[in-house]
Amino acid sequence: MSRTSPFFIPQKEIDTIDSMNEELIDEIVGQSVDIYKVNIDNTDENVYGESTTKYYEVGFRVNCLIMFNEPEVIQDEFGADINSSIEMYFQRNNLSSGSLNFYPEMGDIVDWNDYYWEINGTTEPQLIAGHPGYNHSIKATAHRARLSSLQIEERSR
Repeated sequence: MSRTSPFFIPQKEIDTIDSMNEELIDEIVGQSVDIYKVNIDNTDENVYGESTTKYYEVGFRVNCLIMFNEPEVIQDEFGADINSSIEMYFQRNNLSSGSLNFYPEMGDIVDWNDYYWEINGTTEPQLIAGHPGYNHSIKATAHRARLSSLQIEERSR
């Protein structure tokens, strides 16, 4: 089954939308996160493909839009704890082109606002003209991770 292009939206319009959004995210909004990918070579896994200790690559900076969800206090038999999460919106073309060649994956660590966040999952909710060939953005959700469970080499700032 071959894909067809949307009839009323030419590629030139798609390119214009992409360039305007890239300029908006990179030059005007200016939000960025540092991403740490899991180092598969140094991380040992057990029979089930799980690991008690993960090691991460050196971080790299990626521009995106960030939505910080209000923290909630969780009370249980061990005491109070704070649960918070963020949503990150990446422009798909910006990640796949150039030197990044990156896709956010479950388990990646994000450094933002002096906290570490572990990515829970990703979706691609925004299609231009509803066409699957024109994926525009990637949404990644993440929860706050405990610093004690991470082995991360700090990026120079």
